[in-house]
Amino acid sequence: MRASTVEKKKRIIEVATELFIEHGYKDTSLDQIVAVCGGSKQTLYRYFGNKEGLLTEVMAYHTSVSLEEAFKLSDSQHLNVAEALEGFGLKYIKGLCADPLLSLFRIVAADFHKNQSVTESFWQRGPQRIHGYLIEYLQSNAVQQQLSITNPQLACAQLLALIKLDYQTTAMLGHELPDDNELKIAITQAVAAFISLYKKV
Repeated sequence: MRASTVEKKKRIIEVATELFIEHGYKDTSLDQIVAVCGGSKQTLYRYFGNKEGLLTEVMAYHTSVSLEEAFKLSDSQHLNVAEALEGFGLKYIKGLCADPLLSLFRIVAADFHKNQSVTESFWQRGPQRIHGYLIEYLQSNAVQQQLSITNPQLACAQLLALIKLDYQTTAMLGHELPDDNELKIAITQAVAAFISLYKKV
């Protein structure tokens, strides 16, 4: 894909993000998006297929921007497993519970909870893809030397559940995250529970 095309797509995604959050998905039209970013509706259809396709791209883009760095644990090989997972956990919660991703999750939950094609497409393009980085780390030699993980997909889901608790739910309802110190304590305990579950005996 040419650099100019990448930049055009990024600009459309940025504008769509702002308008979706400000006006809601249903009350934002492609005409409004074109009016702000320029170009034509034909360009939007060519890049994204339709309005739902654009929302899916918006969600995938911001999932990547907000969370991908946290999930790329390959740079944490010099840390012990607990330190690596604790660092990951803090980045994960902060990315998950901050805008624009948080507001976009609200949109998907409100407008698409009965539209399986949109939610499935978003899941595959966003969370499922970046969860793969954590699964890869859990299968690494550094982890396998300390933990007995035979089902990395299940272990990934368990770790995320332990770390996430109800932070995302309360954030979606408008509550702020606890301060960093409280978060670190909770994440340290979550990681300790995970390691205890899988520690080699």
